[in-house]
Amino acid sequence: MVEEDGPGSNPFGLVDHSAFAAFGAELVYGIRPDGSLVHVSSVPRGLACQCSCPACGGTLIARRGDFNIPHFGHHAKGGGCGYNPETNAHSWAKEVLGRELRLLLPSVAAMVGRRRLQTYDERVFTFTHAELEKFMGDIVPDVVLTAPDGRKLLVEVLVTHACGPEKIEKLQERGIAALQIDMSAWRKSSDRREIERALIDGAPREWLFNPKVEEAKERLQAQIARHAVAEEAMRRRAAERLAATSRAEEARARRALDAETRKFEVALQRARHSTTGAGFDELQGVRADAQLAPLLLPSAFTDGFTVPSTRWQAALLIRRVQVEIGDEFHLPNFDLDAAVRSISDCIGEPFEMEVPEHVARALRSKGLVGKLPRDAIEDYLQYLCDQYILQRDGGGGFEVADDRAESLAKQQEQWLVRKRRRKTVDQALDTILSLIPPDEQGAFDRSQWETRNIPDLGRSLHAFLKAPQARWQELRDALQAIERMMQDGAPARTLLGLPVEGALRRARNRERSRAQGEADARERTLSIAAFDALEEAARDWLYTPPDADAPIVLARNSQAGLDAALHNLADEARRRKMEAAANLLAAECRRELKMAAEKGLGATKSRFFLHNYDASLRARPWDVAISKAGLASALAELAAWIKREKRSKR
Repeated sequence: MVEEDGPGSNPFGLVDHSAFAAFGAELVYGIRPDGSLVHVSSVPRGLACQCSCPACGGTLIARRGDFNIPHFGHHAKGGGCGYNPETNAHSWAKEVLGRELRLLLPSVAAMVGRRRLQTYDERVFTFTHAELEKFMGDIVPDVVLTAPDGRKLLVEVLVTHACGPEKIEKLQERGIAALQIDMSAWRKSSDRREIERALIDGAPREWLFNPKVEEAKERLQAQIARHAVAEEAMRRRAAERLAATSRAEEARARRALDAETRKFEVALQRARHSTTGAGFDELQGVRADAQLAPLLLPSAFTDGFTVPSTRWQAALLIRRVQVEIGDEFHLPNFDLDAAVRSISDCIGEPFEMEVPEHVARALRSKGLVGKLPRDAIEDYLQYLCDQYILQRDGGGGFEVADDRAESLAKQQEQWLVRKRRRKTVDQALDTILSLIPPDEQGAFDRSQWETRNIPDLGRSLHAFLKAPQARWQELRDALQAIERMMQDGAPARTLLGLPVEGALRRARNRERSRAQGEADARERTLSIAAFDALEEAARDWLYTPPDADAPIVLARNSQAGLDAALHNLADEARRRKMEAAANLLAAECRRELKMAAEKGLGATKSRFFLHNYDASLRARPWDVAISKAGLASALAELAAWIKREKRSKR
């Protein structure tokens, strides 16, 4: 047993050294003459230590100065044997293992590829003794443990450097079991018990080499080989079973194919000998249509249909492709399934659905040369696309081609115009005929009236329904005029051949009565205005001149005549008002002149002055004095007369 180290040291040397203290070039363990290990700190100086080298057996000298770190040196060799760093750890490990004689061994297992075989579990194994080998040929072991049965176990202690591959290879060549214990984690630990526990069973460890691993590998390889043989046998048996199953499946498939093919063969024969009349009416309609007839392909060779090619094509054209102009107008959009369903009465029963390809091949191999219904219908629809009747809609279906759709939309709009016009005519006729007394309808036949040329307009109702708007307006206006006449309106200018002569007479009578009433009203209006404006002169004015130009006659003739008469009346009233004002002014001026003349000339001479021609005035003063200006001239002349009269009296 190694004596206790000095203070502040661990089992591998001094704490203040590198890994495991003294793992430089300094040897700190020696062997006493009795074979026990001893630390340099526990022996006398110099040769008095009586120690030999654990690695080479050479004599050691203990060097314990005041300044250098205590260590052993080789007495006869200047540089030592060269194993000092390893020897420290190995010597300590040998001492511990020699004392404990037990060690945790890892499990024994082999790996081949991804498969693993473990033959021994991890366990603590007991040994009989431990020794620190000096040399094993060219192998420098750490510690060798001996089992009770004499087997050797080489223990390598890893502190800073793992065992190299060359050493491992040599161990394998010699068949020596070797274990490596990784003590690097305890390099600087000062806890001896912890380090010893790590060595015995706590530190990581692995087999560098173990013959039992090779045996396990051989066993694993043998197992793998046996397993491969078994798997190959299983694969072979599985392949044989699969082949047998495949043969059985193929046989069943052949039987099923034969049965299915036979079913379709029978269906083909039924279809070929069918006497159905499906598609016949549609074929007659298509042949009568100049636009649809050229789309039939009588030479198409098909099978599975119960009718000839032209009949199912005609049925498809009428039921799916043709567009009806009218109340049910719509542009079709359909897929292949819808097309097939629309002419299902032209197709043999099993051929409405898609025939499996393997059945189709079998049928063709037995003499089927025509296209089956679904393929034939799709080809025909594509032919209609090529003729710009249809086009693909981008989603696997078909729709009306753009140009055709535009043309059909225009036709539908024209139909709607005709429909609206026909409704207008029907409503007008219903109203007119409902207002005609039964005894006046006579032998009128509405249906004949609608088919013949309409009197006064020269064309039939059908022609008017399709005519341009201006021409249609003629009929509509005429019907509206008659309708208004029937409802106490004005007489219509044309009767359109309808039995409304009685209504026309009544309308004309109403028109005359109305005109007479309106004329009387206008006459009253003018008379009242005339008497208000002219008073007792009104009657003379109303009837002058005594002919068609008299104001009262003009007013009775029309509203325009009344307006003109009222205008003339206003002019006449203004004229007469001005004339009265002038007469009043003249009377005032003459009265003033007369008074001035009588005052200046006396009664006798004043009459002479007023009513005799005056050369200066070029008229009688009485005739001149009808205005202020005339009065002034007359007064001036009167003044001259008065002056002369005074001179003559002197």
